[in-house]
Amino acid sequence: MPNYGDPKYWDKRYSENEGSMFDWLEDYQSLKPLLSSLIPSKSSRILILGCGNAPLSEDLYDDGYQNVVNIDISSVVIKQMRERNSEKRPGMVYEVMDCTEMGAFGDDTFDVAIDKSTVDALLCGDNAYLMVAKMTREIQRVIKPDGGVYIAISYGKPESRAIHFERPHLSFVNKQFILYPADCTSEEQKEEKSHYIYVCRKQPGAQAVAAENWDRVVEQLKQEAEAAAAEYDGDSSGDEEKVGKSNKQKKGIHLRSYSQ
Repeated sequence: MPNYGDPKYWDKRYSENEGSMFDWLEDYQSLKPLLSSLIPSKSSRILILGCGNAPLSEDLYDDGYQNVVNIDISSVVIKQMRERNSEKRPGMVYEVMDCTEMGAFGDDTFDVAIDKSTVDALLCGDNAYLMVAKMTREIQRVIKPDGGVYIAISYGKPESRAIHFERPHLSFVNKQFILYPADCTSEEQKEEKSHYIYVCRKQPGAQAVAAENWDRVVEQLKQEAEAAAAEYDGDSSGDEEKVGKSNKQKKGIHLRSYSQ
């Protein structure tokens, strides 16, 4: 399986597919009802993590959310997207940046951070658990306290994803949404076609929580990585098909919530 955490993989992929667009998991229309309820206002500052060449940020911009910053680890796709949007969407910002190291952004900078399968990509790379923890630590740092929201859209079920948003270095209040086609007629169909949305709202004092617990989290992650490596069966077939399948169908939303 490709190392989705390696910028060389993405540079090659985007170079070979220049001029095309690829929307991971869900398009803007299926996400719009939920996003509009979570983004405070049209002037909110929004960070798109691992933007790739998906049209999500363009759709947000065209819908009036014009304070959007896009980052991606691939310099190739950032150059492509800058060129694509320079005239039509002059306020759109694209920066080459690793979402696990966002030092160019100050603390408490963004109202909303949106991750559309970036967490899934990191979990397919090297040092996966640690990289996801670094990303969530940075996301928590850059979103605003007492209400800043991190939205992760994933194909991963709660049993494999929720733990990453509940680590001891994080101070989030979490909710979970399940998105599936409205025409599903059985629980089996819902299970097969569902995507999962994790909404993490930053709490006051989060930075102190991260500082206090980070070293302990790193040690815990080393142990979890060793355990996961021992159990891994090597069956990763179909992962990209899951995140790239068509999302043009009308969606139904089912809400569950959980908290730390």
